[in-house]
Parts: sequence; structure tokens; C-alpha cells
Amino acid sequence: MEDKFKSSESAVKRNIYGRIYYAVFLCVRQWLTDNTGYVSYAPGEHSRMPRYIKSKGPFDNKINQKISDDIIDLKKLRHQSDYYLKKPSKYSQEYENWVFEDIEYAFSIANNIIKDFNNLGKVS
Repeated sequence: MEDKFKSSESAVKRNIYGRIYYAVFLCVRQWLTDNTGYVSYAPGEHSRMPRYIKSKGPFDNKINQKISDDIIDLKKLRHQSDYYLKKPSKYSQEYENWVFEDIEYAFSIANNIIKDFNNLGKVS
């Protein structure tokens, strides 16, 4: 019976990276929608939101850039785990854009992003 519940390492990573990315995406999107002029709508939102933070985020330019970059990295990690079972060839275009980080890194930056936005509280 126990063997029926075993998952491959790639399946576990897909689940973890996906959950981390979407937790950050949804928390930040809700904060931006509630506290800024950000308007949430589906087409292209996963690329649009980091650009919005970079240009109009609630922090100084350096922190806005870092958060934008970190969200993009989380998205790449999710994408990598969804579409690649192994690292691409060293000479491929995918390899050039590959994020060589692990789950602990993803948890750490997700925690920092959510904490940063929670520390802002609600903007009046």
C-alpha cells in the first residue's frame, strides 16, 4: 500500500516550486490590487506584475528591482520543474536562462518577499 503514494523527485519538485511561486504571486497580487493602482487581469499577468513592481512598486528602486527579479526567478523555477526532467544541454538557449538554485533558495526568497509586503501593512 505504501508504494502507491511514492512520487518521483521531479513530481515533488514540480509541486513545491509551483506552490511557492503561486503563493508569492497571489499574495503580492492581492496586496498590489488592494493598495496601489495595480489592476489584475489574466492575459500576461505573470509577466506584467513583476514589471509593475519594478517601475511602481512600494519600495525604493533597488528593493523593487530585487523583488521583481526574485519573482521572475520563482516563475522560472516553476517553469523548469514543469517542463524539464533534467537540466538542458550546456550549449542550448534554455541552459543560458536556467536558474541554478534549489528549493531552499525558493523558500527563502518567497519568505522574504511575503514578509516585505506584510511589513508594509495596508496603505491608506
